[in-house]
Amino acid sequence: MEYSTYTMNIYQQTLRAYTILTARSFEINKLVLRTMATPSWASVASRNAPNAGQVNVQAQARNNVPSGAIASARRLIKPSPDPAHQPQRDTEDEEVYVLTLITDQAHHDRMTALRSTYFPRRINKLAAHLTFFHALPGSQLENSIIPHIEHVASQTAPFRIRATKPFRLKKGIAISVARSQGASQAQEVHRQLQSPWKRDGFLSEQDAGGCRVHYTIMNKVDDEGQVAKAMAEVESSWADDLGTAEGIGLWRYDRGWWELKRKFEFTKGMNGPP
Repeated sequence: MEYSTYTMNIYQQTLRAYTILTARSFEINKLVLRTMATPSWASVASRNAPNAGQVNVQAQARNNVPSGAIASARRLIKPSPDPAHQPQRDTEDEEVYVLTLITDQAHHDRMTALRSTYFPRRINKLAAHLTFFHALPGSQLENSIIPHIEHVASQTAPFRIRATKPFRLKKGIAISVARSQGASQAQEVHRQLQSPWKRDGFLSEQDAGGCRVHYTIMNKVDDEGQVAKAMAEVESSWADDLGTAEGIGLWRYDRGWWELKRKFEFTKGMNGPP
């Protein structure tokens, strides 16, 4: 009898907790269902197969975000209020896209492992990445953005990249890319992409500026002591990491998650005679 009573109490507590959870708003329930239903980031990464299509990378939450983060989902998914980060859009609900440099899988995995070590787990929705543009308007995708990416990618050959020196951010840490091994080449790709889009006037203030190629491995940490400790650890243990820049990735931004739209491979010098 005592065992049955104990079991019933456990059952009632579980049922009560379940009832509370199911009473959450539709928005949070939708977020939970989405994160449970999608594959892990490792199956997508930044180096997606050319025929991968629109692969959903949202399941990073299932692996890296503890259940306690769900309660703060409303706060986490609010768009940035900074107007400098907003592109020129036709409507407020227009989709926004991110453009990144794609590297080989091995290099990408090592940088992602470093990010996973130091980036706050509750807000770490992404793998390691090198961002070209943060907010491209969806209305410009078919007529302006995609054709120009195709052109630039076809005129660019793959190039070596070296992640080299840790440096401090205001609330975190980043790893720079060596100027002679990746940074200058990446900045040239960025310049070629940015020039016509800047003239067309749809870039955000942030995207109309310069491009410092780097991996963010920790950010949004208010505890200065924690950041300083992590910086000391990285500086003492970090060894340069070599990789190859293989192309450009176009991602649909979805409240902090990124969903792959398309990968554009660098093909200059690769389609000629043997």
